[in-house]
Amino acid sequence: MKSFVLVLCILFSGVFSKNALKRNEPEKNQKSNPLIWLILQQNEQLHALRARLVKLRDIAHESQKDMISLKRDMVALKSRFGNFAIDRNDKSLDEISSKVIAVANKRRIDYLTTKLEKFDNRKLEKQIKKQVLSQMESFNSNRGNSGGGDTYVRWGRSTCPSKNGTKLVYSGHAGGGWFNHPGAPAEPVCLPTDPIFLQKSGSNAAFIYGMEYESNTLGKKAVNNDVPCSVCHVQLGTTIMIPGKTTCNKGWTLEYAGNLAAGNAGHPAPSTYVCIDLNPEYIHHGSADYNGKLLYDVVGQCGSLPCPPYHQGYPLTCAVCSK
Repeated sequence: MKSFVLVLCILFSGVFSKNALKRNEPEKNQKSNPLIWLILQQNEQLHALRARLVKLRDIAHESQKDMISLKRDMVALKSRFGNFAIDRNDKSLDEISSKVIAVANKRRIDYLTTKLEKFDNRKLEKQIKKQVLSQMESFNSNRGNSGGGDTYVRWGRSTCPSKNGTKLVYSGHAGGGWFNHPGAPAEPVCLPTDPIFLQKSGSNAAFIYGMEYESNTLGKKAVNNDVPCSVCHVQLGTTIMIPGKTTCNKGWTLEYAGNLAAGNAGHPAPSTYVCIDLNPEYIHHGSADYNGKLLYDVVGQCGSLPCPPYHQGYPLTCAVCSK
């Protein structure tokens, strides 16, 4: 029993010695990992409990010293009065002392166990989570000011969503290759409103034109109107365009929803799919039918495309999501 008490004390001492070492780590390491820093802060709530365990260790140590002193006295009695009677008394005293120590230690251990059971781990976890979220918000804000994250083009609008820390990089006019040119580039671009030119003449072999809506499905009275655009920066890590959806998957943030658009399948020029905002804008004085890069709503064609869930002739939606 004495050995068990001593081992128990050593174990308690070892556990809290490790916690003490963790609390003494350099400030630099704590700041570099906010989560570890927050968890170490919460350990301060356990100081009172630790003090009681240290006191228990001291009591057990004192009890051990008393046992050693008692044995010395018994040895002295043996030398004076003989071994027979003392042996019996020695065993009785050993048993009594062991029982007294065991009862005292059990009461203290039961008391500490009750305290531990009453300690609300859920409350501690909630506090840690709240502080971690606060630190992450601060971290994301600082990261947004220092670069990183991702960018995307919001087709059909000259502004960016005013949410999730998304910021406007620049707004402009959507442009691309002529719809009837076989060698026209497939990808549209968002042209800034303040271009800079270094030369006044070129090869006249590759061209860029403005972009026009060619379907009222993309917006009310949209046909022949020129398409605005905006380049947006998100503080989050990446962005994707999901065709056929107006919502994002769990864990992703919706930047904007829209209608899927592309060039006419009968035109020679290649094209690519873009997501036109559900509430498109039109460039002022841009309603003349000059053609250029032309946009049409994209409709499903059953066959290799499974129907359902898709439907013949239904225009597809889209969503731009960030994470």
